[in-house]
Amino acid sequence: MAIRNPKYKFIDFDFRQSLCRSLISFLLLFLLVLNGLTQPIDATNDSIQARKDLIDIFMKVTKWDTKQRKDQDEKKVFFSLMPMSAGTSENGVAFSSVNASFYLGDPVNTNLSNISFYPATNFASYYQLKVFPNLWLSGNSWNIPGKLEYSYISHDSYGLGTNTSEDSLNVINYNVFRLSMSLNREIYNHFFLGVGFAFDDFYNIKELWEKDYPSEFELYGFGTSGTAISAGPVFSILYDNRRNSINPLKGFFSTIALRINSENLGSTYNWKSFYWDTRKYISFSSVRHKTLALRSLCWVTWGEVPYLNLPAIGYDYNGWTGRGYHRGRYRGEQMLYGEAEYRFDLTRNGLWGGVAFVNAQSFTEPATGKFIYVKPAVGFGGRMKFNKYSDSNMTCDIAFGKGSFNWYVSLNEAF
Repeated sequence: MAIRNPKYKFIDFDFRQSLCRSLISFLLLFLLVLNGLTQPIDATNDSIQARKDLIDIFMKVTKWDTKQRKDQDEKKVFFSLMPMSAGTSENGVAFSSVNASFYLGDPVNTNLSNISFYPATNFASYYQLKVFPNLWLSGNSWNIPGKLEYSYISHDSYGLGTNTSEDSLNVINYNVFRLSMSLNREIYNHFFLGVGFAFDDFYNIKELWEKDYPSEFELYGFGTSGTAISAGPVFSILYDNRRNSINPLKGFFSTIALRINSENLGSTYNWKSFYWDTRKYISFSSVRHKTLALRSLCWVTWGEVPYLNLPAIGYDYNGWTGRGYHRGRYRGEQMLYGEAEYRFDLTRNGLWGGVAFVNAQSFTEPATGKFIYVKPAVGFGGRMKFNKYSDSNMTCDIAFGKGSFNWYVSLNEAF
């Protein structure tokens, strides 16, 4: 077996594959036993229940007995599946989305938990598997968010800063194994303190630069050749009074996370990051979806930060910043981001809806370390209710940035 980190000889290719298979098997087993552990779905407690969704239409068209769809009081786990492609993918990768929603306690005082799966491939050379669990234990006493990723992808890079040129395009291929998990304990009403661990292993890093001078990627120097491992604890503060994080109607969410990566724990470099994500949801109706969603993000890194760990468009925790630009189009040591989106129903039965949004992002310039340029984007999209009990939507968005255009198809809202 080839050891990629001679100082800490516990990470190799076979180990990654074995661990990834074990984690996926565990998640599948977990979903199989959920019916014995979870509570009945309560028509998305503190939400607006649509009267029709895509599953209703499917049963009508196929003439299935509608009684086969159990009453919501009997349901314990709701699955949503959408095998479609999305413009957010790298190198034309075809995406699909799977979401499982359930309660791990009494729906009266427990938030809706969910696990999202994002398998992807271009059916040729690239593949991705991402899993995002967000669990709420009984009475919201504990919140357990996490992330698992195992991928081989192609990534377009343009160097650092918010004013990079299209001429600096550099294609980077790499494998990544990423695992993070946090345990957040409620210490006051909706207020949590947490601790976790994050591990990123970028390996087989190769750039496809063919020009006769060094690329900005190569000149950066940290995590640009071979492999880059980052491992360390994460300390977090969380406030979240949303009842349904899949499609929030009202409430407030704010999380602050400090990540410390140390060579003593297996990291290739010593570096740190500060991540502050805040979201506010304002509802204008008690019978229909009319919600203004606001988001701000401050993401700061310092130290010898590996290039692929730097803040970048579409590389936040959930991967949905910067609609209107391709993932990784802008990158820097520090990132400021803001977004506003208005969500509304188009039909009285809640089947069809729409959104309109605007966002803006800025990254520090490598020469000055200051925020100088801002890249705005605007967009709109349609919504189709996929599952009326978990309030999940099929989403299709079109967005325009400065000299840029992109489209997005997925399950559930961007934030």
